[in-house]
Amino acid sequence: MKQRKQSTDYDEDSYWKGGLFYFNRNDPSIFVEKRFGVGWTLNFANPLGYFIFILPLVIVLVLSLL
Repeated sequence: MKQRKQSTDYDEDSYWKGGLFYFNRNDPSIFVEKRFGVGWTLNFANPLGYFIFILPLVIVLVLSLL
């Protein structure tokens, strides 16, 4: 018997910090649909989400110092 993947309710208020930042440790997704508007946002509870967020900042800082 196949095990179904549990779906996560992305719109649950407890997973949105300040209404803007998605933070759900039980969700393996890195990107989730934005709550308002069009597009995607990061799951900041996923360690890879921080890496994706910080890496471009580090690259810009390094290139600006050269």
